[in-house]
Amino acid sequence: MKLPSYPISTTVQKAMRLLEMIGERQPVRASEILNQSTLSRSNVYRLLSTFQKMGYLERDEDLKYRLSFKVFVLGNTIPQRNQLSEVARPFMVKLAEMCKENVNLGVRYRQKVLYIEKIESPHYLKLDQPIGSTDPLHCTALGKALLSGLSDQELRTYLKSERLIPYTKKTITDPKVLEKEIQHVRREGYSTDLEELSEGIHCIGAPIRDVSGKVIAAISISAPAIRLTRQKMRELKGPLLEASLGVSKKMGYRG
Repeated sequence: MKLPSYPISTTVQKAMRLLEMIGERQPVRASEILNQSTLSRSNVYRLLSTFQKMGYLERDEDLKYRLSFKVFVLGNTIPQRNQLSEVARPFMVKLAEMCKENVNLGVRYRQKVLYIEKIESPHYLKLDQPIGSTDPLHCTALGKALLSGLSDQELRTYLKSERLIPYTKKTITDPKVLEKEIQHVRREGYSTDLEELSEGIHCIGAPIRDVSGKVIAAISISAPAIRLTRQKMRELKGPLLEASLGVSKKMGYRG
């Protein structure tokens, strides 16, 4: 049976062209979009506001727009992996073969860590998170690595707006203590979770950057604390940082 033909919705067409333009030029200011678009000023600002409220766009402190990872979540419903997962996977496989533990890839999404790729350990790990699930930022190695990429103002805004929920007795719940922890991550280049999300589980993570130097993701190793001891973390720090830098370079980072 032939389906009825309907005219194209010009509103949807304009909205999708706007998203495509931002995706090609991001991060981009509203004024730049106006210069490159045939849309009226009111249309541009209305669409930007709508997409931002819906979570498909993010605006940074320089008033520049970029696509959010909600777009990734939507796109990830199709079989293909996005570029980040494809680029990171070989490095994750190599790291997992070396350490024999879980290796995770996560991005920041709605003040959470969203798991987008994983290489599983041959060992069973309780409370292991599957791809597509989320964890808090403040008490995970992935989350701390992602928070380390925020500006000082963005970090302060996060600390003021988010309640640091205790998941174990070792969870950092004092904003000032967490701020110092993130400063330490910035200096050292890696983060840790010492039974802060789950008792008996340790993690070590590192940020991944794009061509602009912005932290866009993080990679981590997770394992039971009896295997991933502090000494073992020190031994794995080098290979982890090598992997995170390798992925970053593939994403265009030249720092």
